[in-house]
Amino acid sequence: MNQSFGLGAAALVLGAALLACPEAAAQGFGEGLRLCGGSLLPALFPFFVVCELLMASPLIRWLGAPLCPLARRYGLRGRRSVAVLLLGWVGGYAVCARLVARLRGEGVLSRREGSLLLALGCCSGPGFVVGCVGGQLLGSVALGTLLYGIQLAANLIAAACLARIWRPDPGEALPAEEPPRDPVTLPGAIGRAVDSSLTVCGCVLFFRVVYRLAAALPWWAGHEGALPFLSGCLEISAGCADFAAAGSLPGVCFCLSVLGLSVFAQLAALLDGCVPLGPLAAARVIHLVVMQLLIRLALRSLPGEAEVFSSLAPRVVVLRREAPDTALAVFFFLCAALYQLYKSRQSPYNKDK
Repeated sequence: MNQSFGLGAAALVLGAALLACPEAAAQGFGEGLRLCGGSLLPALFPFFVVCELLMASPLIRWLGAPLCPLARRYGLRGRRSVAVLLLGWVGGYAVCARLVARLRGEGVLSRREGSLLLALGCCSGPGFVVGCVGGQLLGSVALGTLLYGIQLAANLIAAACLARIWRPDPGEALPAEEPPRDPVTLPGAIGRAVDSSLTVCGCVLFFRVVYRLAAALPWWAGHEGALPFLSGCLEISAGCADFAAAGSLPGVCFCLSVLGLSVFAQLAALLDGCVPLGPLAAARVIHLVVMQLLIRLALRSLPGEAEVFSSLAPRVVVLRREAPDTALAVFFFLCAALYQLYKSRQSPYNKDK
């Protein structure tokens, strides 16, 4: 009841804003269309189709085989669950949510396993982080690669914390390992991909309009510096662009961690209630803290950071170095190599010695 009342009140406010500022709404809608047509649909739609076909193929059992030891440490069972983790890291949060919902519908995943798989696999794909954020916005593919690796390391640490807090429920029945699956045809895969792509684009369009309406308020006249935070809390790609334009690398990391209301709306629509989003939200808070620490440690330990930031504002350049931080930074960054997270707490540099 309270939730319905709040949504109704928000809808009234939004309707009034649309009538009061139609130009801002049109601007936001145009920006959302350019974003969907220019980057989201070309990247997501074909990948949705590929994932639908792969999930119905026997090849899926071998796709994530290298990640099986890691998945078992998080309590995930089954080769298909591990393959979803790999596809989520490559395709991004929307692909991860769509495949988790499919496995939940087939009875492969328990409720807890679905939440852990979301915490592990929900991230921005390499095409966005490396190509768009790193190559286009920050002017350095190497920096984008670093951000992507640190993002995965933060995923692993946040999911490990969630797994320790959320113990398995003894009363929850274990799902079958390999339930019977209906055959998937190419037209069926395309149809599901269309539905998923429209859901993603609809959320992006809506929250771009909301952002432009909120930014049109007179209050922001003296608080322009807070606009990137508003943008990042609503929509991840626009937030990354605004923080990159302002020369704030921690701000870009903030957007990659919090994901934004648009992403959570996409996840809620794609999951359709089969997995709760509360554990994921808690994991993203941990992710935010961990990623901010890791990016600072990594930039202090890696040589040539001034060249990496040559296209940004001078105030972003990090020149301080502390020798004791080096081993710890390399250790956390190599968490992205997957096998070292729980096998050892010793730095790779010390092992080589």
